[in-house]
Amino acid sequence: MARLKPMGRDTLRVPESKKLYNELHFSEAAPRYDTATRAMSLFRDAAWKTHLVGSLPEISKPLCVDIACGTGDVSFLLAQRYPEGRTVGLDIAEPMLGIARERNRHPNLRFIRQDMCAMEFQEGSVDIVTGSYALRNAPDLTRAIGEIRRILKPGGTAAFLDFSKPRSGFFRIPQYLLLRTWCGSWGLILHGNHEIHGYIAASLAAFPDRGNLLDLFASSGFALVLAKRFFLGITELLVFRRLTR
Repeated sequence: MARLKPMGRDTLRVPESKKLYNELHFSEAAPRYDTATRAMSLFRDAAWKTHLVGSLPEISKPLCVDIACGTGDVSFLLAQRYPEGRTVGLDIAEPMLGIARERNRHPNLRFIRQDMCAMEFQEGSVDIVTGSYALRNAPDLTRAIGEIRRILKPGGTAAFLDFSKPRSGFFRIPQYLLLRTWCGSWGLILHGNHEIHGYIAASLAAFPDRGNLLDLFASSGFALVLAKRFFLGITELLVFRRLTR
């Protein structure tokens, strides 16, 4: 696969170009993705993901879908939390899925290549949707949220862990510079390419701020159940319930 190059000005604004960029990005990042994620979070990433899965409701045999599952961290936690249920991890980067499949020891878990904006699940068939660092990478965020609502049962749960964009513009510039420098440095160290992981800052710049993101979910038929910030508010866990209307 072609080596990732610096993105153009409109790369993240056009769904197809963003999808292609993310496929290239995460395919190149895959071999050292786990190392980078741990390092960039100062080894707090696993605790945040455990908190995400711990915030989910008690259901005996749910169908869980973990979007943008990467190498499978949250998918494995879901399979452990719901041993009598079924979990499906999906991602568009085949190298990520390859690592997840090699790590998988759970008979109730499978991994498939699929776009979160066009998921092949029946309407109202899924109990839980999760995503860690997923929504920010959606080629079309509104469409992705619509798909999540479509596949969830009424009353179903959607939980997401991601970087949180401040409402105030005063805090956005230092956050952008911090993420661009810190995350990009790990891309340089691990891949010889600052673009790897430095992309996080650009993707957050193109993402709705916290208030607008919550408004988008509310207008899409979701009620906020839980909001918890980590890392001085740089990351945030959001848990929603799909309304019946």
